[in-house]
Amino acid sequence: MTVDCTECLVPKDYDGDDEGRSRATLGFAALDIVRNYCGADTAAGNEVVVASQLGGRVCVWVRLDQVLIDKGVTVADGNPATREERMRFIRPQAEFTLSSATGTTLAIRPPSLANYYSREDNDILVALGCANGAVVLCKTNVLAARPGGGTAGSLGTAVVGDSSSSSATSPGETINILSDSTPGEIVATIGGGHACVMSLAFHPTSPNSFVVGRKDGTIDIYSSAIDDHYHNTGGLSFRRMHRFLHSSFPVRALAFSQPDGALLFAGDDYGKLYSYDASCNNARTNMTAPVKLVACALTAHKGWVMNLTPFPDGKRVATCGSDRSVKVWDCGMGLASSTPVHSFEGVHNGLVWGLDCGRVVGVSTGGFSGGRLKLISCGNDGVMQVFSCDQGEPAECSARLVTSNAECDKMVAQKLGEKCLGTAIAGQKSKLAKVLQCV
Repeated sequence: MTVDCTECLVPKDYDGDDEGRSRATLGFAALDIVRNYCGADTAAGNEVVVASQLGGRVCVWVRLDQVLIDKGVTVADGNPATREERMRFIRPQAEFTLSSATGTTLAIRPPSLANYYSREDNDILVALGCANGAVVLCKTNVLAARPGGGTAGSLGTAVVGDSSSSSATSPGETINILSDSTPGEIVATIGGGHACVMSLAFHPTSPNSFVVGRKDGTIDIYSSAIDDHYHNTGGLSFRRMHRFLHSSFPVRALAFSQPDGALLFAGDDYGKLYSYDASCNNARTNMTAPVKLVACALTAHKGWVMNLTPFPDGKRVATCGSDRSVKVWDCGMGLASSTPVHSFEGVHNGLVWGLDCGRVVGVSTGGFSGGRLKLISCGNDGVMQVFSCDQGEPAECSARLVTSNAECDKMVAQKLGEKCLGTAIAGQKSKLAKVLQCV
């Protein structure tokens, strides 16, 4: 596998000092990616990337569907760039600052959810964690795809491309990806007055339901009923559905299992990995059904659990920690016995900040159209490690990428592209995010 840097995602005021040596900089401490599409085509839809810096500055980039790029479709964002500029430094379509946000925690509300938050507004929403324990839901100024709509080819209404349909957009068309809203406009503020928010995750199928991990070890699940978020024009109305007090240490890692959110995973600073059964809520519009603790790995890591990511098959989950290790767990008895399926020790020289999992289509798949499953981690040493983790194949490190020449350039956040086209996006201390293509 070879990995090349194809683009750099930078703030609007970026001046080209990509090493960040000439002055103090606030890098991207958190980022998230969603595929802006609601149809059945697994390869369609623009990628929306949202990243936040310390202090609450948020940048929003939109990376066009490859089908649209091949057709010569351009974005009507009022900020034209030359081809050379587009290939190297990409400035955001929207940018705003939320002073109450820490900048270390964010999550994008998936556009794939069937019911959106309003009949009138149509923005992609981002949730930002605050030091006072609140979660603020903001508009990004980027149009969200709606189920059964949003792909028509008329000027100003085409939002995403459908690679299964040649008529979705016309060659050379200009599409509008931005809404009329103000970037950073607050839709709802949820759960203030509690401990600082350390982690956030949206439920993959229950509309407007998300989980919050806090500094005091508390885990809260919030939800808004359909009547509130879809028919009420006065705004969203969230309430806390569940609270878990099993940990007394900061919860930095949270995620629902894929694809249905049947399990909720949480990792704390004592090295424990918790698994909760949330399957009773799969067919509901909110999280009112019971959620119960079913397993706990008491010694998942010898230190903080920094991040975790469920596998697409719903059977495994991967974790990374301050002990410089990456581990893969079976969602059943593996957690209960604290025995990982695979353990990669010392893969980074320092903290392993983040990891994500997805299928790399560009890699030879031996006839399997879904692509090989890859796990990617980023560390305090400025290195990204790529692991092969398909079932039936030996788990191994298949690529190592040094992303910067600066020794102190920490990789503090990273995600695999939601379209699973072999793209990894990494947030770095030096005030930029790099787009890496795996072939």
